[in-house]
Amino acid sequence: MDQLTARKQTVSASSRFADGQRGPLAIAFGASVAVVSGATMLYPVLPVLAADLAVDESRIGLAMVAFTAPAIVLAPLFGILADRRGRKWMLIFGLALFAIAGAGAALAPSCDWVLVCRAVQGVGMSAITPLTIVLISDLLPEEQEIHGQGMKVAIDRVAMIVLPLAGGLLAALSWRAAFVPYLLILPLALAAYFWMPETSNPHVETLREYLARTMRAVREPRLTLAFATGFMRFFLDYGLFTYLPLLVVLRYGASAATSGWLIAISAVGSIVTAMTVGHIHQRQPAEGLLAIAFGASALALAIIALEQPLWMVASASFIFGLGNGLISPLQKSLLTRRTHVSLRGGVVSVDRVIQQVAKSLVPTLMGLLLLVAPLEAVFWSLCAVSAIGTLALIWAAPASREL
Repeated sequence: MDQLTARKQTVSASSRFADGQRGPLAIAFGASVAVVSGATMLYPVLPVLAADLAVDESRIGLAMVAFTAPAIVLAPLFGILADRRGRKWMLIFGLALFAIAGAGAALAPSCDWVLVCRAVQGVGMSAITPLTIVLISDLLPEEQEIHGQGMKVAIDRVAMIVLPLAGGLLAALSWRAAFVPYLLILPLALAAYFWMPETSNPHVETLREYLARTMRAVREPRLTLAFATGFMRFFLDYGLFTYLPLLVVLRYGASAATSGWLIAISAVGSIVTAMTVGHIHQRQPAEGLLAIAFGASALALAIIALEQPLWMVASASFIFGLGNGLISPLQKSLLTRRTHVSLRGGVVSVDRVIQQVAKSLVPTLMGLLLLVAPLEAVFWSLCAVSAIGTLALIWAAPASREL
């Protein structure tokens, strides 16, 4: 009876803690949506931008490379600063820079200026991205963290439905109009200034000691699966959603709005699995679910690569989303529950670097591929990567569970 009473008191206390943090959690979720908007809102805009500025299709992915590349260098620095100097001011800085640079691209006179604005926006994204995961872990007690990460994934996927549609509709007016809504992120930065508490603890250890602990954590074998999964997920995501709008325009003669609908359909699939992953995980270990998810992604990419009717492409986009909705929360859970609270900023930043490498690498590689192969080759290549990932997870799963 005493144990039951204690358990009820613990649950009650954790519930009151979560209720008291609704405002800060809303800001963290809003920051996550802002990061998502940096890519998803512009996927259907890229073909319109390329046509207006006379950009070759092999260079269309540079708008994504410019956005994601800064994080490869800056994410570890920002993660260390967030752990040691404070997370609140880092969030405010990142949101403000992200908003101003993103909206500034609307005034760009050439593609080169668009790329410069995107690179500066990428600096802001580098500061925000690790915090969208770390702040949820900081604000919620352990028993509520997984639910919070699941809510983040679901909210992000809702944004992935709305934002591509908004981007496609705005692109129908002008590609410049699609960059103006980034100004709406400035009020979020102001809200963070007034209502986001400082969640990091002061460090008494030296920087050298902190870095040594972080490097030991990063080399932990059990984190390898989380890092590898994050790399593959974003390699596939950015490859598909960067070039799917171009495929839709060239193969089917469809509009940018149609591309937005296809990306939104994928987000619907993600929501379905993200909202139920907790129940599914009770019946199947994470490694097995990840293998199934990447297998579904491979199937979807193969369907898209084939010359199928547009409704089949929409079905494949939904299947891809089902897999993505499993991969995202499982990867975050594998990462955060294996990292000490005082090292989360640094370790999650390393994970972000790995993911930014994937985001930057895939448009570059696929752009080179398009110089010598048709557009369908992009999706066959992504299908092969997903199939290899599925086989690797099946092979590695037994060893991972023993660690």
